[in-house]
Amino acid sequence: MVPFSFAQNFIFDLDGTLLDTIFDINVAINLALKQCGYDYQYNLEETKQLIGDGADKCVERALTLHNQDLQGFPTLKAAYMPLYKTHQNEHVKPFDGLKQTLEELHRLGAKLFVVTNKPDALAQVVVPFHYGDKLFDAIIGAQEGKKVKPDPWQVNLIMERFTLDKEKTVFVGDSITDISTGHNAGLKTILVKWGYGFYDKATLAKADKVITKPEELLQVSSK
Repeated sequence: MVPFSFAQNFIFDLDGTLLDTIFDINVAINLALKQCGYDYQYNLEETKQLIGDGADKCVERALTLHNQDLQGFPTLKAAYMPLYKTHQNEHVKPFDGLKQTLEELHRLGAKLFVVTNKPDALAQVVVPFHYGDKLFDAIIGAQEGKKVKPDPWQVNLIMERFTLDKEKTVFVGDSITDISTGHNAGLKTILVKWGYGFYDKATLAKADKVITKPEELLQVSSK
């Protein structure tokens, strides 16, 4: 890990980093599978293997992890998306202590952003619902026809729009996808261990910093 001293700007992943969303994803994908006639379901731990790279990958993995033909992908996705929209905020909650930490960062003058592979229209609803509409300067989710993380286009858009200094900006997430996203944008990265990532030695070694509690974010704030 490469040490770094401080940051003024924090760009956050959403699922598994800002919000505990796994239960509602699990409900939606299982309902979609049942609706489409599949005879298997995923438990919460297994659902963690599906997420992290956008809705398309989630649906694709829901099929391939049970050796199903991808010809069923369009039908399953068509079932999953409205179900997830319906159920996406039934059991969601911020991770313990995180909202208070982000409010303190904001109070100290840090700029906060969200970059997620969740569909943009859904991200624009669920983040303000739990964090209010003043905490984050921008929220950018997955958009039709655009690449998803680890492609850095969303991060680059934020960097350009807000004229952020790369040396004072970090990407914060819970997975190897997030580490790659930050590095692809030329940023240092913080890996959080309260999320859904697989924290093997290789993943931990690629992050510039690893934290286990939200309040540790205050230790890298320059304010």
